[in-house]
Amino acid sequence: MKICFTADESNGLESVMSYHFGHCPYYVIVDIEGNEVKNVSNIPNPMADEHNPGDLPSFMKEKGIDVIITGGMGPKAQQYFADYGIKPITGAYGKVRDVLEEYLNSKIVVHEEIASEEHSKSGDENEEIERLKKENVDLRRQIADLKSRISEIERKLGE
Repeated sequence: MKICFTADESNGLESVMSYHFGHCPYYVIVDIEGNEVKNVSNIPNPMADEHNPGDLPSFMKEKGIDVIITGGMGPKAQQYFADYGIKPITGAYGKVRDVLEEYLNSKIVVHEEIASEEHSKSGDENEEIERLKKENVDLRRQIADLKSRISEIERKLGE
């Protein structure tokens, strides 16, 4: 099975999940046999800046992806993935390693919240949007680190 995660960085399993699949900078693709990781690869999103509806689901189908896990995805994109036989899972956050573990142990928390499409703004609003996006990425990284630490403590307590 091939699982694709959206990521803000190219750090494999240590990458922080990205909120939106279509505009994320990277994809982390994990090959799984049973519950064992066989391979991890990072690829830049070739369509991060611009793409047409259905382009990315088609791209993922060509890569042999079975499941895509992301923070958010619009309903049309979810339908395109479903049409290609790829299971979309939204609402994920944290580090790829932790979300993968949750998924493999059927403990992933899935939120049905759908990301809204961005609308273009002008002038100062664009600068404010960019600043907020950077803060958002930083906060997601902090949350991912905290989630990873919690998972580590839970593992130690379970020993």
